[in-house]
This record gives sequence, structure tokens and C-alpha cells, in this order.
Amino acid sequence: MIPRLREAFPEIEENCLKTITDKHTFVFESNPVLFVTVKEPWHLHIENKSNDEFYFVQNDDCVMKKVKGGQCDYVICNNKDVFFTEVKVAKGNQANHRKDAYSQLENTFKHYSSLIDFNPYSLNAVVCLPSKRRIIKASASTKRKEFKDLYKLNLIESNYISFE
Repeated sequence: MIPRLREAFPEIEENCLKTITDKHTFVFESNPVLFVTVKEPWHLHIENKSNDEFYFVQNDDCVMKKVKGGQCDYVICNNKDVFFTEVKVAKGNQANHRKDAYSQLENTFKHYSSLIDFNPYSLNAVVCLPSKRRIIKASASTKRKEFKDLYKLNLIESNYISFE
């Protein structure tokens, strides 16, 4: 996936892309992103069960600096899965945060897919809302079906990503 990203975004800065081999990665949403330990506050847990390297792309204000319409925070991928990820940590109406996240994920995927062939990758859109170490699964909603039908994206709500 990295050669495809570099071809699509030749101006990608080194600080926008991190190669990770850890079994567990904990992300604290900030600008720039912070990688923390399990004992510190975190918003997203990435488990690397495959033990292969994976890539963490700081998308917002790094790769998609000049794209209008909003963009998701991160693109996290390995050699078979891609997770477009939007983390919403602000307090307030979760329905509004969820709606904004959907829009940011759609805009990001449209932008990336106009430049990158994602075949044969498994594509996922992740909305990460504040929670206490629990996996939140999206209900069988209209939006979930829409993401699958229009973009071939599995829409999930979770603070956990796993590479199998």
C-alpha cells in the first residue's frame, strides 16, 4: 500500500507516515498525534495480531492539507486492510459528531479512491467515539448500508482496530 500512497501523494512528508511493528499501539488524538502506553489516556487501540508491519498515516493537516470538505484523521493500513479513521473526542452531541465523521470519511475516501486503486484491499471506515475500552459496533443502519453499497467500505464504530 505504501508505494501506492507515495505515487498518489508524492509530496507526502516523512512525519505524516509511520511504520509500526508493535503488537499493541495506543493513540491519543492530538495534533500531531501522540502514541502512548496503555497506562496513559488513549482514544484508539490498534492490535497487530499478524506481527507484520503496518502503516499509520496522519491524514488530517498532513496528507490532505488543501482538500475542501473535511477529511478523516488517519489512514491505517497493512498489506491487506485499510482503515480510514476519524476520532471524535470533543464533548457534545454524539449524533452531530457521528454525522460529521461520516462526511469526513466519505470525503477522504472519495479523494483517495480518485488517486489509488484499492483492489484487492479490504476497506473500512472507522468512527471512533469516546468510550471505556469497549468495542462499539455500528448498528445495521442506512448509513452503514450506504457506505457498503457506494464505496465498498465496512462502516464501524469502535475504538479498536485489529490486523489479523
